[in-house]
Amino acid sequence: MNGWMRATLAFALVAGLLASPGTTAPEAGADIYGASMYFPVVGENHYSDTFGAPRGSGRSHHGVDIMADKMVPVVAVADGTVGWMHASQGGNCCAMSLRHDDGWESWYIHLNNDTPGTDDGQGWGFAPGIESGAHVFAGQLIGWVGDSGNAEWVSPHLHFELHDPNGTVVNPTPHVNVAIVLEAPLDEPYQGYFRDDDFSVHHVNIDKIAELGITKGCNPPVNDQFCPQRQITRGEMAAFLRRNLDLPGSDTNYFSDDGESIFSGDIDALAEAGIAFGCTETEFCPNEPLLREELAELFVRAYGFENPEGTDFFVDDDGNRFEESINAMAANRITLGCNPPDNTEYCPTRALSRAEMASFFARALEL
Repeated sequence: MNGWMRATLAFALVAGLLASPGTTAPEAGADIYGASMYFPVVGENHYSDTFGAPRGSGRSHHGVDIMADKMVPVVAVADGTVGWMHASQGGNCCAMSLRHDDGWESWYIHLNNDTPGTDDGQGWGFAPGIESGAHVFAGQLIGWVGDSGNAEWVSPHLHFELHDPNGTVVNPTPHVNVAIVLEAPLDEPYQGYFRDDDFSVHHVNIDKIAELGITKGCNPPVNDQFCPQRQITRGEMAAFLRRNLDLPGSDTNYFSDDGESIFSGDIDALAEAGIAFGCTETEFCPNEPLLREELAELFVRAYGFENPEGTDFFVDDDGNRFEESINAMAANRITLGCNPPDNTEYCPTRALSRAEMASFFARALEL
């Protein structure tokens, strides 16, 4: 299933079936991808669901208005071919549609039409190469936020629409709510080890740890998926660490609850090396999600990170049993925190996704 097919699945689902922000994606093999397209605006923005709101003269609002400053980048939410364009300077410039392979369309309206620092209507709101008939890939820069067309007298924003194959406009808000947010437009379509991480901001690091053999995938025996949004379990983490450290097996059974786990050998190998620790005195809880505090302790035991200055980096881990390890992670820039831009918190009891884990590994190994 390619990137646009995944996006189509998300578009076709009713809002009640979509994952809400912060939820865990379904298990491998499920056909629902809650976050299956890129968010169209790359930068600070805000919006609310005003789909269907009256707009005067009997019209209603057919999209979502994503408010942002002029010249904030706008990207293609998925692969497509540029369709209609309003591309003349001034007047009704600048707007365009993307036709996707299965007949869906995404529309991008009120792109910038001003020269920098002015409101002269003499600018060009499209990125180089954007013209009718051009093919673009998901995450590619297509233009910039502006106030063109009938937005001339309101704050700059992107009016974003979705149309189904029958030409019916649908409420895009549930879909942008769960879309993957990029830190910058993509330079080229990314091809890597797995077919389900194209829309993850962690996909580069996912491929890095796959290249090292740390991860094999989440859908054996094919293993062409990574399941980036699924929470990583304690058992999976044991396998990741054992592969990276190339630890030998152990004849000792250290825990009472992992005998049926496919990760039993990995867990015992980590325990033999003094890295693994249980969730109780006798149990490992291999199927439980790995918490950020547990990650810190495992990484410090595995890689020997230290906090030589004794700095206390976060306000929400005081008294935590793994506070020293959390601070060692911060001292070595393995973590910056969980509440940017302040980053005064670590969120020690929050579970980690498999994609986030890939980036922690990449930082720890300086990949």
